[in-house]
Formats: sequence, structure tokens, C-alpha cells
Amino acid sequence: MVAPYQSASDTRYGEVFDRGYAHYDGKLLGRRHAWWALTVYSMKRAMGIRKSWTAKILPFFLYLAAIVPVIVMVGVTAVVPRANIAGYANYFGAIFLIQTIFVATVAPEMLCVDRRENTLPFYFARSITRFDYVFAKLAATALLTMTLSVIPVVILWLGRQLVADSPGQAMRTHLDDLGKVILVGVLLALVIGAIGLAISSLTDRKAVAVAIILVLFPILDGIAGVAYNQIDASWTKYLLFIDPNAFLVAFNATLFPYTSDSAMIQDANWSDTTYIIYMAAIVVACALFVRWRYAPRD
Repeated sequence: MVAPYQSASDTRYGEVFDRGYAHYDGKLLGRRHAWWALTVYSMKRAMGIRKSWTAKILPFFLYLAAIVPVIVMVGVTAVVPRANIAGYANYFGAIFLIQTIFVATVAPEMLCVDRRENTLPFYFARSITRFDYVFAKLAATALLTMTLSVIPVVILWLGRQLVADSPGQAMRTHLDDLGKVILVGVLLALVIGAIGLAISSLTDRKAVAVAIILVLFPILDGIAGVAYNQIDASWTKYLLFIDPNAFLVAFNATLFPYTSDSAMIQDANWSDTTYIIYMAAIVVACALFVRWRYAPRD
């Protein structure tokens, strides 16, 4: 059978060009650089860098809400030294809500967007592993949160020493307080950030993750408080550990002079080492949970 006649205009046309693929001769930066690049990129994206100005409004006001109390505390202490309102535990308790709102805006941006835009295969096709991805997101979230939990309280510590009669002597005397406030700030950022990432790994919708993070902590606080007041049993002392706000306040009370109105916190007699181990366990558990969420599934 003879094929029908095809004119020249009906035939398909194509050309092959040999452009000569060149090998990359530059320095291979490797896995560590890829991890750090992902961490920095995640921080920039969460803070709205290279986005419209509307993406920067909420972080700006949250930073303002964290810094203004520090300025007020230092100013009042300078004018009325006996006022004693510039307590570190008081400050950490006051900014817990600010930290929660901040993490609720940052953590979903770290994880939800990557799944919704299907960029995960591009990440895992490179030199980073899934653990690298999880640790990069945790590091980015924690570092951003530390700008609210560590930097302002370090400024508070410095301000308290500068308004003293002898600033140099005051700094040497209270140098251990500086280490304590940094420790509390780092643990606070890690715990809230890790919980926020664990919640964000459950959905690819940012609005859902934000809502869950914002309502989770008040719900846990209410459950722990009501159960402690209504149940008369020795085991109720462990209810402290289901409320992040409560055990963080109790941890502060072991490091700094602090009196809480909560009977559960007043009755807490755990050591600071116990709190540190527990918070470290929360961070590890949340990181492993996020890693499990990103395990390859055939």
C-alpha cells in the first residue's frame, strides 16, 4: 500500500543544535551550605522580605510590642529604682502571647507553602536530606523567634545594669543573670517554634495551621487549670507539663524571684534541670514528628 502524498508544507520540521554542554568547574559548596541556604531563605520568606509591604506589618507590630515594654521597664527603673518592675520572669510571662502569635505567623510559612507549591521534590533532589530539611526549618523558626525572646531581654538586662549606681560593678555582679535570660529565651523559642512546626506539618493550608496554633495554647492552659482545681489527687502536679505557658513560668520561677497567682505553679517543686530535660524532649519529639511527616511514601 502506497502512503498518501504529503507536500513539503505538511511534513514536520525540526533541527538539532549541539551547543556543547560544559562541566561546572567551580567550588562545590556541599550539603552544609545547602542547609544554611535553605535556613536563610526560610527566614527571609517568613519575614516577608522581597514581598509587598503588607507582609511586613504584623512582624513589625510584634517586634514593637516586645521592645516597648523593655523601654518602659528600664525607664521606670531609672526614675524609681525601688519600683522593681523590670523583672525577667515578668517579662517572659508577658511576651508569651506575643511569641505565640509570632510563631503562628512564621511556622506555617515555613512548611505549608512548600507542600502547596510542590517544591519539596526540588529540595530533596539536591544534597540535603529530609532531616536536613526539618532542622533547617526548625533553626529558621527558632532563630526568628529568638529575636523576640532573647534580644529584648538582653537589652533589658543591659538597661538594668546601666541605670545602677555603678554600671560596671552591676554587670559583673549580675553576669549570671545574663546567662539565665539567654537560656530561657532560647528554650522558649525552641519549644514554641517546634510545636508550631509540628502543627504546621499536618496541613498545607496556612490559615488552618495559624488557627490551630493560636487556639492550642489557651485550650491547654484551660484544661490544665480546670483539672488541677477540680481534681484532688497527687498526680495533678503533672498537669503542669501539658501547659507550655505554665511550665515555662514555673521554670522562670526556679531561676528568678517570681510569684504567680496560679496555685498549680505555686505548688510546682520541680528542679530547673527537670524543666530543661522536658523542654528538650518536646523539641526532639516535635522534630521527629515533622521528619515522620516528610518520610517518603510509595
